[in-house]
Amino acid sequence: MRRSEYIDIRTAIESDLDAICILSDQTNAFHHDNSPNVFSLPANSDRDRIFWIEILEDESSVFFVIEDVDKVQGFITAKIIENTVIPFLVRKRVCRIGTIVVADTCQRKGMGKALMQKIEQWAQAEKVDDIRLEVMEFNKNAQKFYELLGFRVHSQNLSKTIV
Repeated sequence: MRRSEYIDIRTAIESDLDAICILSDQTNAFHHDNSPNVFSLPANSDRDRIFWIEILEDESSVFFVIEDVDKVQGFITAKIIENTVIPFLVRKRVCRIGTIVVADTCQRKGMGKALMQKIEQWAQAEKVDDIRLEVMEFNKNAQKFYELLGFRVHSQNLSKTIV
């Protein structure tokens, strides 16, 4: 992507919530279409507002938005976790990416990569050992994107529906 002087990544603020909820509905629709037994139908943007406010206010989380010409076109959330309970796991500081979304109209323009680079810079400054995220099996485009950024399969979540 040819970076424009109009592209900006900054910490999310409460006035971004309308745009965040719209983007959340976008990704929710995609996930529901592909896995309706896991993801609920998108609702009006207000349904998820409290969820995003809680992340925005959580001091252990980071919440960045990316703007293009003063319009929020994507966001990413993450937090640092550390195993202090399970004795047989190596104690590491891990940055867990919660959500990353880029507007459909801005896909493949480098915004997702820019958001991931911002998280990596933040994680390095916080002296984390690993960055981890979860991606759904059906989301092949996201899997390819993360692989290009150097992510590798760490584990797999398996499920079985009981009817």
